[in-house]
Amino acid sequence: MKTRYAIILAFLVSAFLAGAAGAMFIDVGIYDLAAIRPHNEVERKIIMFLKTNSIQYHARDLKAPGMNDPKRIRRGMKLFHKQCQVCHGAPGQDRDIVGVGLNPNPPPLVKASEHWSAEEIAWIIENGIKMAGMPAFGLGQSEQDIWDLSAFVTRLNTLSPEEYKHMLLALQDDALAEELQWVAPEQGWKKLKQVSNRKRGKRLLKRFGCTGCHIIPGIRSLNSYGGPPLTNWKKRHFIAGSVANNPINLVQWIRFPETINKGTMMPNLNVSERDAWDMANYLLSIEE
Repeated sequence: MKTRYAIILAFLVSAFLAGAAGAMFIDVGIYDLAAIRPHNEVERKIIMFLKTNSIQYHARDLKAPGMNDPKRIRRGMKLFHKQCQVCHGAPGQDRDIVGVGLNPNPPPLVKASEHWSAEEIAWIIENGIKMAGMPAFGLGQSEQDIWDLSAFVTRLNTLSPEEYKHMLLALQDDALAEELQWVAPEQGWKKLKQVSNRKRGKRLLKRFGCTGCHIIPGIRSLNSYGGPPLTNWKKRHFIAGSVANNPINLVQWIRFPETINKGTMMPNLNVSERDAWDMANYLLSIEE
């Protein structure tokens, strides 16, 4: 019994001391609130955990309307260019100085749709995020505006810098707008699973001599470092800084690199379409 009371007393004393130390820490003002210094790793993980769970919970009952509507995406881009690019930037477009000093740093939104659903993106846009510099755009904007913005942010994941530039021009030119593909084109993810072989692709990358210029995780080879390492390929957004990193574009890059980047040093190795799909499958599995 005495042991139990001793444990309880020790716990209460520890709790009191921790509370007193916390109150003193806050009262003295030691904690640095300067935006110029980022959160430490512990703070960042706590904030990210809270943010993810909170957004998923509060957006759970939302249902997105038709998001693949060209007019909706065009309206969303107009709003994005006016309200969001200043902090988040866009493909081939820098953010403004006002977005540089925010803490947390406003992330590029080209990968947003890989982390959030259209409903979750809409909730973030409408309600904002506390202590993140993300305003609540639901104040003063219609429900349609919110869904239009969400549709365009979702579309960002598939846009190249050149396509974004053309879309900017099309905001003021109805004739040009009619010619553009506002809805995302086929990316090839389904075909990648159906027609390609990852293990064969790994062998082909070595057989075609790709490891002579590139470090490729999982493939041992003497390397001349003539080209950049292909690490974390699955997480990359652009291929050669020009087009979105998806299976169809990657197959095109492997087979005909000059059609994507005219000045590239990447050689045309006369890779067949079947071989290119297998090689793309392996590359798009690399997460290290």
